[in-house]
Amino acid sequence: MLRLGKLPDYGLVIATIFVDAEGLLTTKQVVQRSKIPLATVRKLLKYMVDAGLINSFRGNRGGYKLARQASEISVADIIQAIDGPISLTDCAGIHADNRCSLEATCPLAHIWCKVNREIVEKLQSVSIKEMTT
Repeated sequence: MLRLGKLPDYGLVIATIFVDAEGLLTTKQVVQRSKIPLATVRKLLKYMVDAGLINSFRGNRGGYKLARQASEISVADIIQAIDGPISLTDCAGIHADNRCSLEATCPLAHIWCKVNREIVEKLQSVSIKEMTT
């Protein structure tokens, strides 16, 4: 079964919370709205800040907000910020560092690359704004 992991799924939940937010959201507000545990929210916010998808502001009036318009941040952006490059198999991703021992003789490698490319393109075509409508 192909399945999105729990962390990128939670990351998408968190990202969509920011779509219609007015002003900054604190970590506490994100936890309250998402019902995701505090430690996990902190971890995911850090991943998304490091990827340039969310901006962080320090201080008493600090918090977080989207770094770009919600329509400009894709589902793929969030998944890749948390899990790294999207790859269905070891040989299929753009950054396929894990080489399969069958790679030289595998008749499926080119098909997996095509399928992977199409999935990534589809995930890139869906914005977090669309996820909220």
